[in-house]
Amino acid sequence: MSSNWLLRFAVFVMVIALIAILAWITLYEEDPCANVQADVGGAVLAEPGDQDALVNRAIMVRANCEKQAED
Repeated sequence: MSSNWLLRFAVFVMVIALIAILAWITLYEEDPCANVQADVGGAVLAEPGDQDALVNRAIMVRANCEKQAED
């Protein structure tokens, strides 16, 4: 009977730890202006259907970063 209780407690602790670790990992927010060239490179290497949208996004991000740098 005590091993059943111990197993339930261990599973509960592991689930809580997993949720805490996943929450901690996803908190980091990268600066979009840190590596603008990577967005352009990714857009060029993308699938043909996605390429136009990714190029447009890379151009907009680069323009926003240049505006922020001027201010």
